[in-house]
Amino acid sequence: KQGAFITLIARDENKLLQTKKEIEKNCVNDKQVVLCISVDVCKDYEQVENVLKQAQEKLGPVDMLVNCAGTSVTGKFEDIEVNSFERLMAVNYLGSVYPSRAVIATMKERRMGRIVFVSSQAGQLGLFGYTAYSPTKFALRGLAEALQMEVKPYNIYVTVAYPPDTDTPGFAEESKTKPLETKLISETSSVCQAEQVARVIVKDAIQGNFNSSVGSDGYMLSILTSGMSPVTSITEGLQQVVCMGIFRIVGLFYLGSFDSIVRRCMMQREKSESADKTE
Repeated sequence: KQGAFITLIARDENKLLQTKKEIEKNCVNDKQVVLCISVDVCKDYEQVENVLKQAQEKLGPVDMLVNCAGTSVTGKFEDIEVNSFERLMAVNYLGSVYPSRAVIATMKERRMGRIVFVSSQAGQLGLFGYTAYSPTKFALRGLAEALQMEVKPYNIYVTVAYPPDTDTPGFAEESKTKPLETKLISETSSVCQAEQVARVIVKDAIQGNFNSSVGSDGYMLSILTSGMSPVTSITEGLQQVVCMGIFRIVGLFYLGSFDSIVRRCMMQREKSESADKTE
């Protein structure tokens, strides 16, 4: 809708073509091109580098790279298959490292560019059931902070997006296997629509904001977890300083309620198990 040429990179050719048609409906002029390339972004770096070279030869250099490849596995730590930890780290972390690595040199040469990493609120706060997922999303923040320090002198800006639960096919699939504790904790906040989240991410990326959050809970989490992360303006830094203490108090109440949910579920489970034994 802003006149951009789009390159879509994913594995499933059918889904790529469906998405291409959907995007083309929103083109604002006849010159816009939507290119589809089928490749696994976390499997082979050289392959990812080659397809991005092809895309840039056809459509020109990448102005904005949006890394949003991701998947989730929920469950208790001891119940999650060990290979799931490896797979999630590959998809959620390396799936963002490889494309970013492939475009960064050209962005530096041009002295311009935007790189977006789609993390999650579970990348700001570790929650019950997300022992495989959360660390991969936390990793993206570390990558983003280090990379931003490297590329800022080249007028390249990195944005880390921390969306809440969002109504997507992936979220629906994840919900099928969520432990009760995780479901109850998730229900303490509402589910956002994908278009709403996308609009916020695009706006923040274009403005060069380091943090991108959605809603009041997202804003509070971004303040609470700001730490040594870059700020876009003096105003943002002052907001963090002023609000940190108040939000920490609110955050402690949230943590207390989450702990209460976990304890309650554990007691109910133990009571149910003991009742089964007596029968």
